[in-house]
Amino acid sequence: MRSFALAVSLVLTWAAALGAETKLSITADVGICAHPKEVELNTGGSSRVRVKGNEHYYLFRFDTGPVRNWRITKAALHVKLAGGHLRRVAFCTVPVAPAMANWTEGTARNQPQKGSPCFTCVSYPGKRWTGWGGTMMDATFNNPRMLWVAANVKAGADGWLEIPIDPRLVMACALGLSNGLVMSDEKGQTRENHDIFTREQSSARPYVTVQGKALRVTTNPSRGPFVAEPFPPAAGFGHGAICVDTSTKVLSGGVVGSVVRIHPPIRPDQTPAWERKAVTLGDPEVIFEGLEPNRPHHVKVWTFHDSGAVADSMTKTVLSSPALELPMVARAKTAATMPAVFQKTSGGWRVELRQAGEVVLPDAKPLPDGATMPVPVTPRNAWVALQAVLLPPNGHDSNVTVAARAPTGARITPPGPVRLYRTWYVLDAKAVAHAEVLVPIKPGAAFDIPWKANKLPRQTRQPIFVDVWVPRGATPGRYAMELRVKQAGKDVIDVPIPFEVATATLGDEFRIVGDMNAYGSPAGAMGVRTRDPKAYMAMERKYYRLAHAHRMTLNVLPYSQSGSINWRGAPRTGADGKLDFAEWDERYGPLLSGEAFSPATGYVGPGANTPIHHMYLPFHENWPCKLAEHFKPWPPPKDYDAFLKWSADLPTIGQCFGGGDSAYAAWWHRALRDFQHHLAQRGWRHTRYQVYLNNKYYFRNPKESSGRGVSLWLLDEPMFADDFLALRHFGTLALSGGFQKARPFDPNEAMQRVRMVRGQPPKTAMFGFRIDISRPTHQRNWLDGLVDLNVCAGQLHSQRHLIARRKRRFAEEYWNYRMPPSFTSDNAAWALWPVQSYCWGATGTLPWQTIGSDGDLAKADETALMYPGRKFGLKEPVPSLRMKAWREGLQIAEMLRMLREKRGWNDIQLRAWVGQVLQLEGWKDGMDPKADAGIVTFKGVGWEKLEILKLAIVGALDHD
Repeated sequence: MRSFALAVSLVLTWAAALGAETKLSITADVGICAHPKEVELNTGGSSRVRVKGNEHYYLFRFDTGPVRNWRITKAALHVKLAGGHLRRVAFCTVPVAPAMANWTEGTARNQPQKGSPCFTCVSYPGKRWTGWGGTMMDATFNNPRMLWVAANVKAGADGWLEIPIDPRLVMACALGLSNGLVMSDEKGQTRENHDIFTREQSSARPYVTVQGKALRVTTNPSRGPFVAEPFPPAAGFGHGAICVDTSTKVLSGGVVGSVVRIHPPIRPDQTPAWERKAVTLGDPEVIFEGLEPNRPHHVKVWTFHDSGAVADSMTKTVLSSPALELPMVARAKTAATMPAVFQKTSGGWRVELRQAGEVVLPDAKPLPDGATMPVPVTPRNAWVALQAVLLPPNGHDSNVTVAARAPTGARITPPGPVRLYRTWYVLDAKAVAHAEVLVPIKPGAAFDIPWKANKLPRQTRQPIFVDVWVPRGATPGRYAMELRVKQAGKDVIDVPIPFEVATATLGDEFRIVGDMNAYGSPAGAMGVRTRDPKAYMAMERKYYRLAHAHRMTLNVLPYSQSGSINWRGAPRTGADGKLDFAEWDERYGPLLSGEAFSPATGYVGPGANTPIHHMYLPFHENWPCKLAEHFKPWPPPKDYDAFLKWSADLPTIGQCFGGGDSAYAAWWHRALRDFQHHLAQRGWRHTRYQVYLNNKYYFRNPKESSGRGVSLWLLDEPMFADDFLALRHFGTLALSGGFQKARPFDPNEAMQRVRMVRGQPPKTAMFGFRIDISRPTHQRNWLDGLVDLNVCAGQLHSQRHLIARRKRRFAEEYWNYRMPPSFTSDNAAWALWPVQSYCWGATGTLPWQTIGSDGDLAKADETALMYPGRKFGLKEPVPSLRMKAWREGLQIAEMLRMLREKRGWNDIQLRAWVGQVLQLEGWKDGMDPKADAGIVTFKGVGWEKLEILKLAIVGALDHD
C-alpha cells in the first residue's frame, strides 16, 4: 500500500513539475437556496442543484491535498449541465473556522436538516453564517474580506461545462484560507433555471482541474511593518476594538491573503495562545471587536504568497479603544395636561381635542368626560398641531364656522399664523372610511355636518385640524389660543388650546430629509397643461411650497421609462452638444434660488427664502445623447424573452459603448461640465443635484408596460450583475465627468487615515451620484467609491455592518425607501418612520410616490400624500393627515440629530439613549441586537411614547 501511495505521489510531483493538468475530486457540494420560501432548505443529498440569479448558489469543497505547496497557474471547475444555459458565473471564497463553523453538505433533499448548511445558517438552525447573524451572502460575496472573481462558461460535449477559476481562489483553499468556494449565476436577467449535477450523480460528478508547479520554499521572507491601532467606531458598551491594516508592498508577485491573530498580554512563563484569528483575502482592513477596553493587545500578521512563502512580521502591541461612554438619560419632563373634552350643556355642542396624527372615525365613540391630553410641546421654527373634533347636537348641524383667536382679555396670543383644515374621508377596499385629506378652511367659510359631498353613511362629527406655526423668534414659554365655534353666526362654544414653546430651534436646512418622490409634474393633477407655461409652473410651485412647508422636498423625475425628457426637464441640446438653459432656468430657477419660498408668495414655514434641498438632474441612459446612436449592437429584439437572452449575451457595457473615451462618454462629460459651470455661475450652489438612473428593462415587456421602455438594465432596484455593472459604468461617467466625491476612496491608504467623524454626517458636494438599490445584500463591491447617496429599503438593520462600513469607508449617505402602513387606526407609523430610520443610520425617508389624483379622493391610495384641491373649489394642492404625521416625525428626528451632534454620539450611543427613553429592549447590544428586539422594531411605540421622546429631547437640548 505504501508503495502505491509513493508511486502516486511521484507521478503527481512529476506531472506538476511539467505543468500538467491535475484532477481534483469534489469532496462536498450543496445548493444554497436564497428564495424567501427556501432559505432554510438543505440540498446536500440532491443529485442536481440549481444555479440561478440571486436565488440559487452552488457551494462546494474539493480535495486540495495534491496541490498543497503549488503555485497554481490555471484552474477550472467541470460540471455537467442538467438543464438551462449557464453563461457566466462568479466564484467566491468562504470564511474558515473559527470565524464560522465548518460546513458539512448534509443529506437532505430540499428540506431543513439539523447541522447542515442553508442560506440562513452554516449549521441549521443555531449557527448563523456570521457572528452577527448574517446570511451566506453576508459571509461570502458581500463580505469585504472575501475574494470573488467572475468567469465566462465554456460549453463542451454532452452537456459538460468548463468554468475557469481564478488561481488565487484555488490557492486560498489549498492554503486553508477558504472553506471551499461558492458559485453564482451572473446572468440572472434571463430568469432561466440552470441545473447542474452534483457529486451524488455517479455518472456526472463535478471535479476541478488545476495546472501549476510544486515549489519547495526554503526561507520565509519578512513581511515588514503593518498598521494596528485603537478603533473607536467598533467599540461598544464595556468593550473596545482594534483595527489592523494588512496591506503590504514588501513581497513581489501575488499575495493570496493574510491571517491576523490577536491576544492580550501574557506572563513570560506562558506560551502565546492567540486568542482571536481573522483571515482576509480582499479588503486589507481587519477589525477586532469585543475586546477588553483600553488594554494592550499583541497583534501579528502572516501573509500567504502564491510562491508558497508565508511571510510573518514582528509582533506589535496596541491598546484597544476605550469602551463607549453610556449616554445618560435624565428624567424627562412630565407633560402638562389639559382637558380634552369641552361641551356646552345648554346648546348640546361638544368639542374633543385629539392628537395630531390620530385617525378619528366619522362616527367615533365620544371620549369620556374628564379625559385629558398632553399640552403640545414644540421647538421653534416648527409646526405644532392637534385636532379638534366637532360634535353637533343630534350629530348634525348646518352653517357652522370655526376660527382661531387669542383668548378673551389675554395678552398671550398664538406664536404665529394658524391654519385650520376640515378633514375629508377616503374609503378603502372594504368601504371603511379613513380620515385623510385636509381641506383648508377659509376665514368665515361655513360648512355643514355631516359633509354631504363626502357621502359618508354615518358621519356624526367633523375633525378640524389645527396647525400653528412657531417662528424662530418666538419667546419660549406657554402660549394660548381659543378655537371659537359658531352656528348661524352665534357662538356655541369656545375651546382653550395651550401650546408650550421650547428654546430649541430647528434650522432652515433640512438635515433630516423627507423626499417626496414623483414621476411627473404634479401640475397635471390640478388640470393645468403645458400649453400655458406660466400657469403650469405656478401650479407646480404650489406643490413645491406645500412640501417645503412640511420640511419635505418634492423631487420630480424629469425623464420617463421611454427615455424621453419631460416638459422642460432638461436644457435644450444643440447639435454640438452645447446646452441652452433658458427654459430650464425659467422652470427651476425660483426653486434653486429660494425665491419660490419667499414670504411674498404667501409662504409660511421653515426654510423661507431657502432653495430646495435636492433635485434630480436629467442624466440617464438616453440623455444627453440617445442610447440607440451609441450602443452597439442595436436594436434589441422586440420580443421580450428574446430581448432577455440577447442582453445576457452582450459584451461588457463598456465595449458596447465603445470604451471610456467614446463619443457617448464625451456627451456625458460635456453636459456635466456645462451643468456645473452654469449652476455655479447662477449662484445656485445650495441644492444637492442628483445624477440618478431610474429606468428598468421591465418596461420593455408589452404584457406589463406596453413595451415602451428604453433601458437595457434594472437601474432602479438592480438585481443582477449586469445591472450593477451598468450602474458602475454610469457612476464612473459621472465621477470622471467632474463630480467630486466628498472623500474619494483610496484602497491603499493606511487605515489611520480613514476615520468616521463621530456624530457628523458626511460632507457632500453640490453634485452626487444616487442609487436606489433597495437590496444592499446584492451589491458586493461593484459600486465602491462611486456612490454619494444610497437609498435602500427595509434592510437598515439586517445589513447594518455593511452599511456602517460603507458610510465610514466611502462617505455614503443612506435614506430609507418604503411606505409605512397607511389607513390604519392611527398614523403613528408615519411619525415613527424618520426617527427609527435615523436611529439605524438613514438621514432621509422616501415613499415611492406622493402625488394624488382626483380619483384618490374617493378611493384610498397609499401613494397619495398631496391631493388636488380643485374638487373643493381651491386652486392649490392640499395635504394629507399622513403628511402631517410624517412632518412630526421629521421634526423629532431633526431635534434628535441636533442632540446627537451636541453630545458627540455615534449610532450605537444614539440608539442607546433613545432605547432608554422609550424603554426598548436590546439597546445595550450595540450593533447586534436581535432582529425582533424593541430597539430594532420599535414595536409598541405610538403617539404617547413619541411625545415622551420629544419631551426628553427638548429637555436635553434646553439643558445643553
